[in-house]
Amino acid sequence: MPKNKPAKMFFIYVKDFLDNMRIELKSERTIQTYKESLNAFRLYLRQVHGRQVDEVTFEYVTEDTIRRFTSWVAENNSIGTRNIRLSAIKSYLQYAAGRDIELIPLQLKTAKIKHKKTYPKKHNWLDKEQVVLLLEQPAATKTGIRDRFIIFFLFATGVRLDEFRHIKLKDIITEEKYPYVMVTGKGSKKRIIPVSDETFMENYSYYCTLYHQNKNMEDYLFFTVNRDGRGMMSEDNVQRILKKYADMARKTDPSFPNVHPHLMRHSYGAQLYRLGLSLAEIAKLLGHENITTTEIYAETDLAMATEALKKMIGNQPAREWDNLSEEDKVKFLGLK
Repeated sequence: MPKNKPAKMFFIYVKDFLDNMRIELKSERTIQTYKESLNAFRLYLRQVHGRQVDEVTFEYVTEDTIRRFTSWVAENNSIGTRNIRLSAIKSYLQYAAGRDIELIPLQLKTAKIKHKKTYPKKHNWLDKEQVVLLLEQPAATKTGIRDRFIIFFLFATGVRLDEFRHIKLKDIITEEKYPYVMVTGKGSKKRIIPVSDETFMENYSYYCTLYHQNKNMEDYLFFTVNRDGRGMMSEDNVQRILKKYADMARKTDPSFPNVHPHLMRHSYGAQLYRLGLSLAEIAKLLGHENITTTEIYAETDLAMATEALKKMIGNQPAREWDNLSEEDKVKFLGLK
């Protein structure tokens, strides 16, 4: 009599799936997000269903299991997180179905689970996860590098759109111990915004090697080339850039909001509040004359930073599987 075909572990393809994402040149951040999402599904199955990692098989996981998981995520997190978790599972099952045609029915059923829409709150801003997703969208071209730095600059400084357009190369002070941007705000009032973060300086330096080789300090930091030379970038151009990449981010997270410069400014303020700055300090950095304008950031609830990538253990002989701890099994499958 033919032996029954052993049940296949649901997470058996995770390592190969993540490696395939790298082959497809997906960003490390996206790979990490999908890895975290699959691990979140594993933790849900352990906590709610009482299943260890090797007890979760493709036979056990059904469309209903995945639907219940996404509902559970939405109850404990944002709708955006729920959509990202669902995207990861859909992508994983699409890959797994390519490896095993018997998984196609589950993949097709899961593909029909819809992402949920979210609606903007009265005071809306991007959380750290959304900012990172937005920064991943520009291509590694000269224009893409410029666009990425525009997004990064807006989030890292919280400047108003008009302030952003007027910033010149001379306003980026890098020679001091603590680098900063000199911003001219409403009523021609000047304020200093520190940018001591190494990531900012690296992005700024790289951008300048591409767009400011002549180092003319009177040039606008971000400019449009016209018949008279380098002119101020238009408001419409900045808006178009943000909209373009928000639309691209929405392919990964359908709940991704519409992005505009003031949303980036709100996101900067919310991040400062989360980092522990007082409302008075935030008001000074944002150029608010009235601190009541700044009080909206006291409502912020941003996502915590994700844990760092952990090194996966090497291959283990099949006979030793049962002797591995749950933690080692999880690492072996590529979930940590």
